[in-house]
Amino acid sequence: MIKLVISLFRGKWKLAFISFLLLMVLSLDGIVFPYFLGKFTDVMTNQEYDQIPLLLFIWFVLWLLIVAAQLWNNYVFGKLRSKINIDLKDKMFKKSYDAGNSKVPASQYISTITSDIKQIEQDFINSTMNFIYSILQGGITLVFLLFINWKVGMIFVLLGTLPTLIPKLTSRWLQKGTENWQEANHQYIGQLEDGLNARNLVKRYGAKNLMFKQLLGAVTTEQNKYFSMNFRRATSSFYVGALYVVSAMGSLSYGAWSVINGEISTGMLITIYMAADRVVSPLISLANIYNAMTASEPLLRKVLNEEPTHVQPAEPAFTTSDDYLISLGNVSIGFEEDKPILENINLQVERGDRILIEGASGSGKSTLLKTIMNEQDTLSGEIKYGSSLNGNLTEAFAVVEQQPFVFRNTLKYNLMIGHDIADERLYEVLHKVGLNRLANEEGLQIQLGSDAHQLSGGELKRLEVARAMLSNKEILVVDEALSGLDGENADRLNQLITSYPGTVMNIEHRIDEEIRERFNKKLKL
Repeated sequence: MIKLVISLFRGKWKLAFISFLLLMVLSLDGIVFPYFLGKFTDVMTNQEYDQIPLLLFIWFVLWLLIVAAQLWNNYVFGKLRSKINIDLKDKMFKKSYDAGNSKVPASQYISTITSDIKQIEQDFINSTMNFIYSILQGGITLVFLLFINWKVGMIFVLLGTLPTLIPKLTSRWLQKGTENWQEANHQYIGQLEDGLNARNLVKRYGAKNLMFKQLLGAVTTEQNKYFSMNFRRATSSFYVGALYVVSAMGSLSYGAWSVINGEISTGMLITIYMAADRVVSPLISLANIYNAMTASEPLLRKVLNEEPTHVQPAEPAFTTSDDYLISLGNVSIGFEEDKPILENINLQVERGDRILIEGASGSGKSTLLKTIMNEQDTLSGEIKYGSSLNGNLTEAFAVVEQQPFVFRNTLKYNLMIGHDIADERLYEVLHKVGLNRLANEEGLQIQLGSDAHQLSGGELKRLEVARAMLSNKEILVVDEALSGLDGENADRLNQLITSYPGTVMNIEHRIDEEIRERFNKKLKL
């Protein structure tokens, strides 16, 4: 667990050190209040009234200093906590782009970033500060307690430590409760996302009652697991509290006996009782804090884990030859070794090729393209890539999906995607892809992905081609771009695709003979 804390604080040691100093000032509360209250009691009992003004003044100054330290620590630790949250959320989002993680559902990352990291903040980050504060206050106060009367002080402390035995007995039970809730929460968010995205489909097929029932069941399960997780913590805390009551009454009984026998004054008993509480309470707090940190540890390890969630494809094989871009030799593809979708595929892709891949639905067209783009391993055979593609193979391809993705941002943002491109160049490409009505300053600023400005299916595919042209991708991959378009629009879009200044690989289910003739290589699956 110490390694996890170090990982969280790495690069933020200045704020952590300042917070530590302020916690040390705060921990003096275990000395200041017990000592001065006990001293004040003895002064009043002995009628030494002339000492009261100075005593109260010193008490006031030290008490005010502790209160000010608390305010400043809230500020400093708040800054530290914000930086840690930023790092964790940024790390988790970047992890989603790592090789091997592209197949992880977006809902899983959304759940971790919005829900799990909030849980980490509450149960681990905040608990870390409380853990350090409890150690400081307990340690400093214990030294003070042993100094004023070690015998009575140790009785109070030893009896007070009994409740700390509980956490060790319940830690695994608490951790299991958190894991159960985490799994149920992920399942609920996944079903919630499906239910929201499929609203039109569900209404169209009269499946609202089914969807409502499923979501109600999922959220009920999630809340039951959440209730169980919290009740397990409450149960553990109850046992701690019950033992604390037993130990406190035993300590006070011994303290009263010491006063009766003249070993200590009433004021000193008050000081010892309050100081011992400042030792024992942090110990009990440490137990509860440890429970919270242990319960949230799986969440933090998941965020900090560097390993990809899914196994990434094998490293691509590059050659020194520049005679071709991609060469497939006796390649078999699929998801199971003994059940290949396609076998013994041979294909050589050369620069400038217009390749048409035809086949019925389910024939493996999309799987073949994913394999060629190294998003999926071959079952057998070999794919080699020419020297011009050596480097980041992913960036060599532009893909026109059946349902192109649009960011909830301006058209300009969707075209540039972080690159610095002059508006004149954007206008030029928009004209080339047939989006003339948007090739102006006003058109670039329209907000896409909103109800106000929706592009048609054909326009979305033209937008995808425009992106590819603006980024000068070596290879344009088209996944059934013509599906759903009428003859005229399909012809226009295909002319645009086949005139792309690079290599084109186009898969289609059905295609007119006139359009088919625009391709120089054809592969029938």
